Amino acid sequence: MRLGQKSGMRALAAARLTLPCFALLSSLCALEPRGGTAQAQPGPPQAPTVQCNLRGQVVLSASTTIVDAQGQAIARFSGAPTPLVASDFPADAQGRARVETGFGAGAFRIQGFLDVSQLPLFTATNVAIAPGHLWIAEGRSVTLVGAAAGRLRVEKKLVSPLQQTVRAEGSCHAFSLEPQIPSGFSPATGARGYQLKRESLDLYGDPTSETPVATLHRAPNAEALLFYGGEQQNGSVRLRYHAEIIVDAWAKLSALSPLPAGELVDQVSPAVTHHNVPQLTFQAPPRLVRPTREVALRRTAKDSDAKIGVIEPGAETYVLDQVAGWANVLPKSMNVMPAAPGQFWAKSSDLGL
Repeated sequence: MRLGQKSGMRALAAARLTLPCFALLSSLCALEPRGGTAQAQPGPPQAPTVQCNLRGQVVLSASTTIVDAQGQAIARFSGAPTPLVASDFPADAQGRARVETGFGAGAFRIQGFLDVSQLPLFTATNVAIAPGHLWIAEGRSVTLVGAAAGRLRVEKKLVSPLQQTVRAEGSCHAFSLEPQIPSGFSPATGARGYQLKRESLDLYGDPTSETPVATLHRAPNAEALLFYGGEQQNGSVRLRYHAEIIVDAWAKLSALSPLPAGELVDQVSPAVTHHNVPQLTFQAPPRLVRPTREVALRRTAKDSDAKIGVIEPGAETYVLDQVAGWANVLPKSMNVMPAAPGQFWAKSSDLGL
């Protein structure tokens, strides 16, 4: 090899070593293939998703992370109430849904993905288990099983006074990310109480049917299960029940113990849970700004780093530090925080600094 060729190769090697290398969670540089610029490697194929848009103020633990399309953590929740929009639900419960932590104004809107197993999901309406006769009641927490054709499949684990897992399916509008107080229930005038003391009870669609539409299982720690009934026919009674599930079906009188006429027991509504909101404390309060337009957010102070979201207009924003035209920022609301070891960075000029 001639001297000129050796010098040229040394110069090329030196040039490659001085190229900037940006990585989201690692300081390691990827080797550049010979003969051209490094190309991004395609990620795993995207599984089919269902276009279902849900929103609500959610409270998730600080260990819950939002990831990008490659599965790298870009932000985390803090335990504070966070506006969240979820869409693109996976076909099964092993996948991720697309999420955004904002409704358009006043928040840090991080755009990424969240495991659906970590996503809070509640019924917004009654969701049918056995159509016309058995439902999961509105305002109850459920677990996503899967999604298809614009509908979500969910399950509800009943602990007491029933002990079983029920499954239901409903359209997107039947669900929400935000809990709500369930509606009350009052027995019809003249209704009579019936107790289930057996281990199970078959429910029927009408008093002449011999094929159950569902079977209920009493929890061992429950002395009895209370229903309300009125209409009777062919040795059966039409029962009503309203708790985590709703029942409007027929059952055999022989399987039940009637209460004395006029004796009824009130249903107890579940307690509403209140959350303690985390707060930031500073020895000297940092500068507080409120952008008047959307400002791009990145995990590093580099234009080449991918945008992970935006600061929405009007969001109260702490400026912790400024470095070379970039501002290290946090939301005053603490609705979402950086995932270690990253930070939230925005251009100082975009913030009016």
